[in-house]
This record gives sequence, structure tokens and C-alpha cells, in this order.
Amino acid sequence: MSKISTQAEITAFLNVQGYSIEEDGSILIIQDEDGLNIFAAVDESQIEFMVDLCSVNDLNTTNVEEIYEKILDQNTEILPTCFGIDSTESDDKRIVLVDSLALENLDTNELLLSLDSLAVNVITAHDLLALYLKSHS
Repeated sequence: MSKISTQAEITAFLNVQGYSIEEDGSILIIQDEDGLNIFAAVDESQIEFMVDLCSVNDLNTTNVEEIYEKILDQNTEILPTCFGIDSTESDDKRIVLVDSLALENLDTNELLLSLDSLAVNVITAHDLLALYLKSHS
């Protein structure tokens, strides 16, 4: 098990593993072989991952309580990933999947497991959210 703890080490390792990486300051845009974009914020203590799923505005609001209940319930099934709401833009809140890892003792296997978990859970999330999209109604 190889330890990594900096943005440069993470980027170099993921490039070797076949991921495409774009850097925007402390943000990495990690793209897997299937074209999934995973955003990663790296600081001195952790790496936080986020996958954008859809806009809250894309959801049928007549079922908003049911939607949020299903999302919260699903959080117990898709560990270590979880659903969240990115409210960075107040007029376009986003449903996202998130995960984070401490950098202090991060090994390469743990990093790959987290990225694989996010990719697998995107499928589950899309299946769940598809039923509630306005375009589905």
C-alpha cells in the first residue's frame, strides 16, 4: 500500500491509473473511463469528492417531500458515499453525491475504492432520481 498526501501525488497516481485530470487551483476534475466527472477539493487535511446529479429545479416539486425522504433513506444504502444538496448557487441548488477522505494516512487503494464507490452509486442515484424528474412526468 502506497501512501499519498498531496494534490500533486494524487494527480500523478490517478493519471497512471487511467483517469483524466484537469486542475483548477485546489479543485481537481477527475474523469473516469466512462466519462464521469468527479470534482475533488484538496486541502492540507482532506480530499472532498462531489458528483453533480441534477438541479433541484429539474425535480417535480409536487413530490418534494417524498423525493427527500427517498434520498435520505438511500444514504444508508450507498455508504461511504452520500447524497447532499450543493447550495453554492441559491437559484440553482444541485443534488450531488459526496465523499471525503483524510489525507494524513491515505493509501492508494482507499482512494481508488472511494472513486469506484462514487461511480457505482451514480447509477443508483440516477435510477432513483429519474422517477422524479419533470421530464419523466
